[in-house]
Amino acid sequence: MDRVGGNQTYVLTGSFLNHYNQSTNADNKINTLKIVAITISSIIFILGIIGNGLVIWIAGFRMKKTISAVWFLNLAIADLLCCASMPLYIADWASDDVCLSSPSFVTFCFFNSILLYVNMSASVLFLTAMSVDRWVSVMWPFWTKVHRTQKLVRITAGIMWVLSISWTGVMIYLIIIHDYININRYDTEKTIPLICFFIMFVFPFLVIFTSYVTVFLKLRNSSRPQRSRRPYRIITAVILCFFICWALFNIWPLTPIYKEDKVRLRTVDVIANILACLNSCINPIIYVFMGKDFKHRFLRSIPFRLKNALDDQSDEPSKEQEDQSDDNLMNPPKNKRINLMNPP
Repeated sequence: MDRVGGNQTYVLTGSFLNHYNQSTNADNKINTLKIVAITISSIIFILGIIGNGLVIWIAGFRMKKTISAVWFLNLAIADLLCCASMPLYIADWASDDVCLSSPSFVTFCFFNSILLYVNMSASVLFLTAMSVDRWVSVMWPFWTKVHRTQKLVRITAGIMWVLSISWTGVMIYLIIIHDYININRYDTEKTIPLICFFIMFVFPFLVIFTSYVTVFLKLRNSSRPQRSRRPYRIITAVILCFFICWALFNIWPLTPIYKEDKVRLRTVDVIANILACLNSCINPIIYVFMGKDFKHRFLRSIPFRLKNALDDQSDEPSKEQEDQSDDNLMNPPKNKRINLMNPP
């Protein structure tokens, strides 16, 4: 009996020590994950605020009110607000679920999540709308010159914002039904991720992929000589970045991950959210800064402002000369080759 009891004591003690070691290792992995997530998220937040802020400044105040500027401005606003929502999640990771510390903070985190999801949805919708706009401009250039107006683009942008807000409202309604009202006929735990997967990933990705592949083929088969490979690089970057940034965010809720495996669950969740927010950080680089006109405007605006601030010499260019130079840049002569990726 003593032997049996001793064996039982040994087994129980060994199981306890094994469980303790596993828990300690899991906590250490989660702490390491927090440090990495906070560091990367902070970098994304800073770059996203700066990049999208510059886009809003240039597209809203420095560029002529073109159709492309309207798209860039709305996309940058959505991405800026998305990046602005990140500090609360960084604080949440750093302080062990600060969002659950008080009822007022729970409410604040709830509305912050709504803001984040609205702007994520808006960003996806604007990326999709911009791809369709480029496709129409390349495939039917003469129809575009007549019917593609700023008024139409502004109305379309407004519809995108309304759709993103409405879509977020529907998701919140279904979540409330599942968590609070608990109506069994709504199997929202499986339905919501599936709906999000098709509406916010599969459909936009197919539209973006089809639109830009068609544009790619049109450019390649064009009779006009292509002096630059920039359009092809932009097309490739757009498709790859959209897929990489949004695939895990929309796919992993459909994947059966054991809730007991806290490390794996937290790791996938953090990576998925970081990649989704990364899309808002790199959008200015892909859609704006890779564009020739915008890059020239950006590079000219900064030196002029620095010169005006640091040097009061009378031989500095006047505001009228700067604006005239910028207008010539944004509106090249008619005999200049038209860039199909950036239609007028």
